[in-house]
Amino acid sequence: MRSSIILLLLSFSLISSCGSGSKEEKELLAKAYEKQKEAIALLGELEVELEASIIQEKDSLLEVIEELEEGILEIPGYHLELPGHEGHDHGHSRVELSDKEIFNVQEDLLKQLRKIQNTLDNQ
Repeated sequence: MRSSIILLLLSFSLISSCGSGSKEEKELLAKAYEKQKEAIALLGELEVELEASIIQEKDSLLEVIEELEEGILEIPGYHLELPGHEGHDHGHSRVELSDKEIFNVQEDLLKQLRKIQNTLDNQ
């Protein structure tokens, strides 16, 4: 009986913690998702631009872009839609990051992609 009560309390706490989160945390994840969508759009643009490019760094930049793309993780509460990766699971194993860290990762991804874009723009 005691173990049933403990199990019930644990289940309840897990269920309630999954749906919990402050308004600030939810807003931060929403901002991270917006950055991720912007990064995914930029990934597509850069791939097209690089494929048509004749710059010397083309192959290495395409490799960097592919690595960045493969490292994109699904943001909790949002579905990851990555063109060309239908059926590919970007959930991988659950990565334990705070909402702030998730936002920072998306922000860093976008910065890296913009550096590549600047490199192409200056060629």
